[in-house]
Amino acid sequence: PRRGAPGGGGGGGGGSRQLSVLLETLCASDDIVDRRALCVLPGSFAWEVYVDVLVLTSGGNLLDSVSLALCAALSETILPKVEVIEAMEEGEVVQLRVDDRPEVGAAFPLRRLPLCVTVAQLGRQFLFDVTSDEELCADAMLCVVVDAKTGEVVGLHKLGRGLFDLASLPAMLQRCRASAAALMMQLDRELAFKGQPM
Repeated sequence: PRRGAPGGGGGGGGGSRQLSVLLETLCASDDIVDRRALCVLPGSFAWEVYVDVLVLTSGGNLLDSVSLALCAALSETILPKVEVIEAMEEGEVVQLRVDDRPEVGAAFPLRRLPLCVTVAQLGRQFLFDVTSDEELCADAMLCVVVDAKTGEVVGLHKLGRGLFDLASLPAMLQRCRASAAALMMQLDRELAFKGQPM
């Protein structure tokens, strides 16, 4: 059977659309991405950014895994240098000259590096990286967005049904920060390894 839960381990159709909207809401706001830096010529040209993720299998929380992939992709993205060539005569269109050499490009304009850490509450216990089956048993779910650059919590989103125990929120947020830091250390190691010559 397919499951379409936003954090869960699979599903297509509506579930993937729901996941996409949730990720865009949590990870693509103006305080995360510098949208002005994506503008090439105000009112005419701007970078339009899409991130496609192909999930082959998921043994943990899909929302967290996709946000980690998003962090990796965007932190490695180089935007080509674009020069605007103004029209010389009336009726002539503005043209763009693109220099796609990576060394002259600019890094993708991320103000923050948003990493989702989803927490499931089961009784008095908190579970991280839950599978879709574990989600079904959870009393409540919360997605915590941590800026992987600073460790600051930049967003919270309640998932599904149930009530979260607010008294344990400070300790749980601290664990989310630690989890995000560990994930980013591992991602940095992988990206550094990828960059080494073979």
